[in-house]
Amino acid sequence: MPETILHRDVAVLKVEDPGVFDEIRAVLPLEDFVLGRLSDTELVIDPRRVKELAARLESRGMTPLVKKA
Repeated sequence: MPETILHRDVAVLKVEDPGVFDEIRAVLPLEDFVLGRLSDTELVIDPRRVKELAARLESRGMTPLVKKA
């Protein structure tokens, strides 16, 4: 049986259009924050750096919606 892994304290950056990731990469080094990819529209972000990523996006005119689950 494959190993099942449950993660706690995970941050996901989700967009409606995968092209938005290219727009973000054009203004900041997004890969510095990415731990993995869930799909074409979802990236796993280092949860310790969510505030930093949000601040950097906001400083470039992009306002992320930050939700806590």
